[in-house]
Amino acid sequence: MNRASILATLALTLIGGAVSQAAQKPQPQAPSGQSAPAVLESASRGTVAFDDDGGRAQIIPRQAVAGRDATFHGGPVISHGTVQAVFLGSGWRAKANREKESGAMAALRGQAQAATASLAKYRIREWEPAGLALEDPAGDPVASATISDLEIQFRLDNLLSGAGRIEASSVYVVFLAPGLGSTLGSTTSEKDFAAYHNHFHSANGVVHYVVVPFDADSSRWLANAHQSLHQALINPEGNGWY
Repeated sequence: MNRASILATLALTLIGGAVSQAAQKPQPQAPSGQSAPAVLESASRGTVAFDDDGGRAQIIPRQAVAGRDATFHGGPVISHGTVQAVFLGSGWRAKANREKESGAMAALRGQAQAATASLAKYRIREWEPAGLALEDPAGDPVASATISDLEIQFRLDNLLSGAGRIEASSVYVVFLAPGLGSTLGSTTSEKDFAAYHNHFHSANGVVHYVVVPFDADSSRWLANAHQSLHQALINPEGNGWY
């Protein structure tokens, strides 16, 4: 069966450098000759999972965890660039789900103004989304009901392979179709996380991405997408703000 996913491009215009060190005032840096802090080494309990390669990834947990204000750890943030929404899985072809897809796009656009205040402290001041829909002709990523993080990376790599140099300031928000679950290492979207963000190195550059499994509660689904995108912008490589 010929199946398709949708790539929708949201132009994200932000004030500041594309990928920059975040600072309203001088921030702590690693001493000369020492490496930067380890990825998510001091993150709150329950907010980190190990991916398929054994690296740490920041998650939106399904179980409530104690909240705290994000602090800076010396790494980069994405202060301007592009956010691209990828609707992955054949389930998006159903008419009812196309309407949900449209709702997700509208929500991302609507969050632009609201996000200004919450991101200002990280030197991310405003964004102006606009979109163009493209189709991925390669079809559905998997035959089963779940897709692994490595498979998502493979799909993104194929999708972007002909696009030229990948800007480090781009973030890809992968909305999984209804019925398509996700695994991240030994954790699952069914039990452990509602969304997560991660990154990998492709031949064309570093790919920063967010994965959002579908949730029948649209408010919760879109809130998970917004929160994980927020984290990807301020903590794209795991040593920024968290």
